[in-house]
Amino acid sequence: MHVIHPLSSATAFMAAHRSDFFDRFGISFCIDGPQMEYFVYQKQTGLDISCSLTLSFDAVAGQVDVMTFYPGLYLHPQTHYFSAVCFFMVIHHFAQFHHVERDCQILLNTRIEVFDTFYSLLKDFDFHLLVNGKKDRVDIQGRCLSLVIDTSMFKERALEYSYLDK
Repeated sequence: MHVIHPLSSATAFMAAHRSDFFDRFGISFCIDGPQMEYFVYQKQTGLDISCSLTLSFDAVAGQVDVMTFYPGLYLHPQTHYFSAVCFFMVIHHFAQFHHVERDCQILLNTRIEVFDTFYSLLKDFDFHLLVNGKKDRVDIQGRCLSLVIDTSMFKERALEYSYLDK
């Protein structure tokens, strides 16, 4: 059973925008070993809007690797802050699914501009620069606190290999 943790566990920002997000959007996922892909869809139409949301768990290192995070929410009206809510919820669902019971590291590679305008502003994760990469790419690291967050609204879908049908 998933239980919503008291609002003090997450920032007031997340608590304020979480229900607005789930009034309009849903999240589904499929499992591929230690890797999971997430899909953001509009509840009104049932259509996926996300491009790619893929996470992998390195159990030995005890870390979450964010392989891709392109929720596509910025393309829709009145979705300011929803990408942050989506990231927060996906990370917590992933951690709960993999039974991460302690704080763990989150690693990802992104553009410096995206770090400055998005990840550095996510106070629930404390992201910081780890390594400057080639051109404008950077590796960043943050923390995933082991909070108990209600993720029962996430729906599992079958793993599809569409390239096998061609």
